[in-house]
Amino acid sequence: MARTKYSEQFCGYCNKPTRMEFVGEMDGVPGKVWFRCTRCHHNSLIALIAQSANQANIKLDASSATPYNPLQTFKIGESIFHSEWNDVGKVISKMKTSDGSQSILVSFEKQGQRRLIENLKPEPADLAHTE
Repeated sequence: MARTKYSEQFCGYCNKPTRMEFVGEMDGVPGKVWFRCTRCHHNSLIALIAQSANQANIKLDASSATPYNPLQTFKIGESIFHSEWNDVGKVISKMKTSDGSQSILVSFEKQGQRRLIENLKPEPADLAHTE
């Protein structure tokens, strides 16, 4: 298995999924590696074999997934069905955008990772121009 220098992992100190830098393998223990959080710089020992085995066995079902609607809010780990793409995915992380709105990062089966808007507030009708 080829390793990249960076990986998206959960940082226990930041308490959120972050981009982490590969530091090295644990001596004598196969499948466990050290990663350093690029946000808080804390090191974490992560078991790569268990994570990849769990992700490979999970097959998402479109009938049990929540239909995507930008007006709704979603939880990390929740499965979402996007009707326009006819694709199902799982929410990986949540964040606020630069304009203050909220977005989610979803890992879809066909589309890959995509950022979607959530909790969109409809703008009120402009009443100043009605005379």
